Parts: sequence; structure tokens; C-alpha cells
Amino acid sequence: MPPKGNLLRNLQQLEQGSSAERRAAQLKRQSQSSGEILQTFLAYRLADAASKMALGIAIGDSLLLKHEPTNEYDPNAVNVFWKEQEIGFLPRDMAALIVAEVPEVASGLEGVVTGLSTTSLRDAFRLQISIPLPRASHRLRELGVSSTFAWDFDRTSGNDKLRLVVSCTETAFRELQELLRVSYDVSKCGYSYYPSQQGRHYPWYLSLTEEGGQAPEDRSEVERRIRSHFGVPSESTRVREREERLKQLEQKQEEVSRRLETSRAEQRRLEREVEQSRNALQRRAAKAEARGMEALELAESMESELLEKLSLSQQELELALAVNHTLEEQLEQASNELETLQLELDYLQSQGSSAPDPESSLPWRQAAGDDGEQEQAERLWNGLRSMARRQRLKPRDCLDLVSQELCPGSLLVLDSAWRSADAVSGFELGDQLFEQLWLLATAFREQKLKGAPDRLAGQVFAGRYAARESNTIEENPRARRERTFTYNGRTVVMWQHLKIGVKDSVNHTLRVHFHWDDDLQQVVIGHCGQHLHSPNHGKT
Repeated sequence: MPPKGNLLRNLQQLEQGSSAERRAAQLKRQSQSSGEILQTFLAYRLADAASKMALGIAIGDSLLLKHEPTNEYDPNAVNVFWKEQEIGFLPRDMAALIVAEVPEVASGLEGVVTGLSTTSLRDAFRLQISIPLPRASHRLRELGVSSTFAWDFDRTSGNDKLRLVVSCTETAFRELQELLRVSYDVSKCGYSYYPSQQGRHYPWYLSLTEEGGQAPEDRSEVERRIRSHFGVPSESTRVREREERLKQLEQKQEEVSRRLETSRAEQRRLEREVEQSRNALQRRAAKAEARGMEALELAESMESELLEKLSLSQQELELALAVNHTLEEQLEQASNELETLQLELDYLQSQGSSAPDPESSLPWRQAAGDDGEQEQAERLWNGLRSMARRQRLKPRDCLDLVSQELCPGSLLVLDSAWRSADAVSGFELGDQLFEQLWLLATAFREQKLKGAPDRLAGQVFAGRYAARESNTIEENPRARRERTFTYNGRTVVMWQHLKIGVKDSVNHTLRVHFHWDDDLQQVVIGHCGQHLHSPNHGKT
């Protein structure tokens, strides 16, 4: 192993001489990604750095990152390969995040070497990695995987340097460097491994110094330059501006509250004056009546004067009530705005988120004139249901029995319905399907012939009927396409359906989609089979 001093010198030379290679790595990374880049690294002890350098790893080399679920120490371990040779594992926290949010890592995720450097204490060696991502989840964007521009003054800044932390694309970061180099010495820049600040992770950092080697004293000038170019203030400024706005709103709320209290006091004063004027009017009217006709004229004149005063006082009262109402609305508006800004500030600080009876609707029951006929019809109906249960009728048998044998002319069964029925020949609840088809051909059809709306007519199905689908289904293109049927030159979307079962099983769950045709006076059935596509159902 070479001496530690030689190793440090080699590492320093590697850092200083890698600008061309770093640029090539950047171009390669940009060509592989739409701008969403996840930054991470491999860390080696300084004693192991020499062996890693001896492999010949260079900036711009491709890496392969692969999840190793069988790792005995960490089931989330992500192994890193360089030219089919294992060179280490990602940090534990970063590996857990990538395994959870980037499923491509299971089969192999490509990365690029973008930096070889030592730590500030020269006690470890880091191999910086950039990972292009086709898309970034919310959790990954919290680590800076985003194309938005955000920046702040880092809390580790001192007299010798002014450190800026930045979250943006690499192109914007380089543009920021060129902007600041006009007036300052950009002495240090690269990938940031500092903790999150104001709830945000900043993947880039750079340090500014002036000609004297000291940090710029006027931070406002730095912010003015960045803000005028990118149009984005620092996170600290945004928080401070919202706090100032919050204080202004609080002061405005206090002022409105004082004005409202003053208005209410004026309202009470005017109400007292109105009451006093009314009492005085009553007393003077009584005195005028006692004195006679002569005093009556005087009383009438005084009454006119008091009525005028009363009218003026009432007008003033109405005006005060109107002002009071306006101030109350302003207070409510200010309170709502205050609450909204308070939530926004908290976010920045935390970041910086009666049915008809189906049995009574049966045609033979309505036609039964006495109890004997009714009892006979009931036995017949129960016999049909019992037969359907014993014979374990298939969906096609139920369609054929009701539409062809029992109720000819009531149902129009499309070819799509016959095909869908044949596809669920294992359906075991044929007696329930027979009963629902029977009600569809009899009680429901009779209600529609009488002009009843769909929802009222659907009450005969005792809760197994739905007139529409949910908004999610009706707005889904595939769901609409599967529920659209064509017959007699017409194209109809059949949202109405009957429901049997809720399980994900073709043996116990079935849907009947249909449409009432006023011209044909028939119920048109387009589907009689398994549950059609639903975005929330998990069915592909």
C-alpha cells in the first residue's frame, strides 16, 4: 500500500485533472435523462482508496446498480458494478429509498461516474454517482430530483466563505456559476452532502468569496443578482416575506376588529336614541291628548319633527348595520386569508404534503283475482325459481329461457351478450340471474312502459340495480368502450346494469348491462358476463 501522503496527493491530482472527464460524464448523463437525476455516492475508507484507484475507474464510466434482496445484512442492499466487477454498495438509507421508489433497480439500473474526490477532512474517498430516472416520485423529489429551481444561503457559511445550496437541473446550476463568476470567485462547487435545510434537500452547492478571500458582506446583492436572473428568491427570503405578510394581515385583522367594535358601539347608541325618541313621542302624544284640541296641533307638529328625527335615526341605523355587515365580511375574508397563509408558512417551514316489491310486480300476481289464483301464481313462481336452482342454469340458459320461452318480445339480447354469457359458463348462481332477468323482462319493462324514470323503475330489483357508473368509470376511455354496444344501426353506452356478487370470481360475480329502447318497447341487453373494466377494481 502506498504511503498515505502519496495517496492524498494522487487524489488531489485526480480531482484537479478531471474537468474534461467530468464534462464528458455530464454530457453522457444529460443524453440519458429528461433532466431528472438522482445523486448518490460510494464511500471508501482512505486505506481502501488505493485499491479502488488501481482498478482504473474514471469519470464518465457506466455503472450498473442492482438490488440484492438475498443480502444477509440488508434486504434492501443495492450492489454497484463497474465493468461486471463489484465495487461496493450504496448507503443504506439511499438504497432503501431506491428499492422502494425505482422498481427498475431489480433488473439493473444504469448510473454514471460523475466525480472522484476526498472528503473535507481527507479521511475518506468518495465516488460520486448520477442516476438518470424516467420519472421521479414525490419522495425522490424531496431529495432534489426535480427540474424546478430553488436555492438558499447555507447555515454553514462563515467569514471565509458564503455557501449557497441549490436544487435545480445541472444546466441551470452551470448557468448560475457563470452568473456569479462575473462578480465573485466561485471557489468551490459540486454535489452537496449536507443535511436538509428548511425541509428541503439541495443536491448542489457552491462557495463564493471576494477578492480579499472573505465572504461577500452584502448578501442582498447576491440575492438580487440571482433573483433578477432566475426570478426566484431564496427560501429564507420566501419564509421571511410570508412572515411579514402574516404580521400585516394580523395587524389588519386587529384594525378591522377595532372598527367593528366601534361600529357596534355606534349601533347600540343609535338604538338607544331611537328608543328614547319613541318613548318621548309617546309621552308628548299623551300630554297633547290631555290638553285638548289646541295642544293637539302643537303635538302633531312635534310628532312630525320627531318622526323626521326617527326616520333619520333609522336611516343612520340601517347605514350602520350595512357598514357592520361589510366589516364582518372583511373580517371573515381576512381570517380565511390569514389561515391560508399560516398553513402555507407551516408547510414551507416543515419542508424547508321506498322501493316497489319485486314479487308484487309479477304479471301473474297482478292478474290474480282472488287468493286462490294468487296462491297458485306464487307456487308457480317459486317452482320456477326452485327449478332454476336445482338445474343450476347457465347464463345462456337463463337468457334463452326468459327471452325466448317465458317473455318473448320483451328482451332483445345482442350477440355480445350471448358471447359474454358463454364466457362465464361456470357461474353458479343461475337462480339469482334467472330472477333478475325475469324482473327485467316483466316488472321493469312495465314500469318503463308507464313512463317511469330509470331509478324508479330500477327499485323492483331490490338493491341490485345501478342506473349509472361512478365518475371514475364513466370518464375512463377503456371502461366507456367496453360498455358501448351497436344494434339496428344505433350505438348506445349502456351504463345501467344489474349486479350479482362482489367477489373477484367469475363463478359468483356477474354483471348485466342493458338499455331501454322506447322505439322497440324492449329492454336491450348488451352484456351478461363478468365484471367489465373498472379503474379502481384492479382488473386489467
